[in-house]
Amino acid sequence: MSDYNQDEGLSLPSNHQQQALALWLQQLLQEPSLPDVPTSLPTPRFDSPVELLFQGNYHLHFYQQLPDFCMALLSNDPLAAVHYASLLYHLVSCHECHSAYLDLYDSLRTAVFPQGVRPILGQGTRTLDATPHRMLGHLCQTLISQAEALLLQARHDHSDANQPARALLQLTLQISAHIVQGTTRREALHDLVRVATLFDGAPASQSPDSDAYAYSPALPGSSKVRSGILRSSRRQPASQPPDAPAIQLRARNLDGLITQHGKMLELHLQDLDQLLQGRFLCINVPLGSLFEPVLWRGGNPRSIRSTSPVDPNGSLVTPLGETELQLSNPEERNMLEALFLLLQVRACDQDAG
Repeated sequence: MSDYNQDEGLSLPSNHQQQALALWLQQLLQEPSLPDVPTSLPTPRFDSPVELLFQGNYHLHFYQQLPDFCMALLSNDPLAAVHYASLLYHLVSCHECHSAYLDLYDSLRTAVFPQGVRPILGQGTRTLDATPHRMLGHLCQTLISQAEALLLQARHDHSDANQPARALLQLTLQISAHIVQGTTRREALHDLVRVATLFDGAPASQSPDSDAYAYSPALPGSSKVRSGILRSSRRQPASQPPDAPAIQLRARNLDGLITQHGKMLELHLQDLDQLLQGRFLCINVPLGSLFEPVLWRGGNPRSIRSTSPVDPNGSLVTPLGETELQLSNPEERNMLEALFLLLQVRACDQDAG
């Protein structure tokens, strides 16, 4: 009993006990991992949180405790080990969360106890435009991962996390609009479409149906984009100026274009397959439901019906929806481009109007 402080009720262990505890934790971490369960066995159902700890590679409940735990350690909180006992137990068995803890602790320690002179980042509030684009990209990836974790945890708990997850993805779109470099912005939004499909209730692949065309924004500066711009500009309608802002789309060897007339966004397609000529098309914008400023034609961005059939030359021009955002504004254009990270086109099952 001499090792305990009676005034506090429970104190930290003595140095000898701390060394013994550290040795025990090291031995646990060195233990060989359990053999994989044969895939032929049925997947067990887990009804208790303890059983869930060792499944998968994300643990939202513990991950969200890491910042407070790190700050408690950095501030020398004597009861940190007591308050976060379950988290400590989890870190011993979870490599992913343990790695996240090490990264976060090092980052916070550098921020709280900087070495040398702290650099001056600027006067007043640092705006998104002044923030390094790589940092914004990392923030976007973090927000997308957080939204995915919320949705998966809600599915396990049979609860509804659509609203907070949707808010995280909308914030991602707004932040990504400040990333000027197209390649960095594409990397920042790499998992956006995949996570957005989780709102449908089941994991979905970014791969479209076998009979659908999958368009995505073309990266600036590539040879394919330059040739696509030249080819599409030849077929632009007379009402569309050649130098008007537009979003270039690409689907394998096919070119597409999204232009704007006033508030209306229009889709221009060309060189479509002969089997589609004379048929109406159904257009799917998977991220459309996340973006409230666009009033989609028909009300459902997952099922937009073209106003006319594909002409004998394989071309189609059809409205998509109205928005107050303008392609002539660089940030608003970036946001709209992110919205069309995936645009799927296929023949409607019924061509009758």
